[in-house]
Amino acid sequence: MEPILQEIREKIKDAELVLVGLGEGFQYGWGALVQDDRYREIDREIGDRERYVWIVPFLQKMILSRVREERWDRAYQSLRALLTDKNYFVVSLCIDDYLYGAGLDEDRLVTPCGGFRRMQCDQNCAGELSEIPKDTYEAVLRYYRGELSLSDLEEPVCAKCGGKLRFNQIGVARYAQEGYLDQWNVYTKWLQGTVNRKLCVLELGAGMSYPGIIRFPFEKMAYYSQKAFLYRVHPRLYQVGEEIADRSRGIAENPVDFLGLLGNCDSVKH
Repeated sequence: MEPILQEIREKIKDAELVLVGLGEGFQYGWGALVQDDRYREIDREIGDRERYVWIVPFLQKMILSRVREERWDRAYQSLRALLTDKNYFVVSLCIDDYLYGAGLDEDRLVTPCGGFRRMQCDQNCAGELSEIPKDTYEAVLRYYRGELSLSDLEEPVCAKCGGKLRFNQIGVARYAQEGYLDQWNVYTKWLQGTVNRKLCVLELGAGMSYPGIIRFPFEKMAYYSQKAFLYRVHPRLYQVGEEIADRSRGIAENPVDFLGLLGNCDSVKH
């Protein structure tokens, strides 16, 4: 595998711009949750009582903020090393927010599927996002610690319409795109600057859940730009079309592990 790793390192080093896409295959698999004894207890306690389901994303946020597998840490450390001193942009479909703790410039990131950073009215009544209510977060944390009972918790509501507050994520009934649109506009302007310049495109784990965000647009860049080169890393859907065969390479590997190896080299310097 080392030859292809070195090839990509050199391609990134030589590129004027680097575009990275983290697909749904890069999303953390919630392994920390099922390994957490208290989380499993809460899951049994909530059971099929739908009125308490709102607690689960709060627990996910809490646990993900303090526990994760080492392979994800290696992958994001590698990403930071690869992009140091480069003109880059990262598009991510992941909602685990790990990208925002990777030490990258947040002005060069966009996460169109949302995450755990802000909340919205589930009806998107005003097209606005809100901060996470500190009292609610603290109450759920105390419940997790066993200091409060389930009946002590109150679901947060929208201050404008009284609707339910939800984390700003793609699964919300009326997802508030306002959470990412400004940064998406920054991204589209950045793309305009890639014309006729050496562009290295690294696609990691992008399947067919939202192909219109990463997979298809990245293919078009490789097709229309003579100076672009696409690396597509996916355990199954790594194939590239014949029309871009001379400016792309498909790699059948786990994207998280592959990125961890990619940055694990003293040659990753600019």
